[in-house]
Amino acid sequence: MCGRYVLAQDYEELKKRFGLELSDFSMKPSYNIAPGQANPVISNGSGRTIKAMKWGLIPHWAKDPRIAYKMINARSETVAEKPSYRDAFKSKRCLIPASGFYEWQKSASDPKKKTPIHIRLKKSELFAFAGLWSLWKREDVEILTYTIITTDANEYLKEFHDRMPVILNQSDESKWLDHQTPSDELQSLLVPCAEERLEAYEVSKLVNSPENNTEECIQRVVE
Repeated sequence: MCGRYVLAQDYEELKKRFGLELSDFSMKPSYNIAPGQANPVISNGSGRTIKAMKWGLIPHWAKDPRIAYKMINARSETVAEKPSYRDAFKSKRCLIPASGFYEWQKSASDPKKKTPIHIRLKKSELFAFAGLWSLWKREDVEILTYTIITTDANEYLKEFHDRMPVILNQSDESKWLDHQTPSDELQSLLVPCAEERLEAYEVSKLVNSPENNTEECIQRVVE
């Protein structure tokens, strides 16, 4: 599962890393991104484009947009067949820029006690989650939304959760966006990130509330 994540860079850094064409996109670093918020999402058109979309996918056929809160994640194992995601899997795949994400580790002695853990690439670099997007329209209302695809956690992260978001290899990002990539090739990309690329460490309980969105959220707790 992925229920919170981090994007600690500004637009100029995203533009350079992902080869974006738009020059006037406005965004600020965010250290505690939560479902329902609007965030940068990259898709393919005539070139790579970036737009703000709300986290929590609303399928184009949905009657009630509140379904979004149940659809912040899509399971890689069923994403190609499940009615909620299969249309987007065919033609609306996207990259979700990030620099880290959070999980909460349960205490063995007290299940109610959970310790927030920040997970990132060891080199603290930008990466992309594999995602899907959708445009929901009703009368004069249009809402762009997205979901993050998850897979089985690798051995390193299993102590925190049995699922993890799909972190694409940079070399596979274009293939994920390409409308011509066969379904079986797409499915082969939806695998756990290599353990040796990741680091995880305890952070402040400030992150428990989405109201807290400062760099302090990702600072390591030192005992």
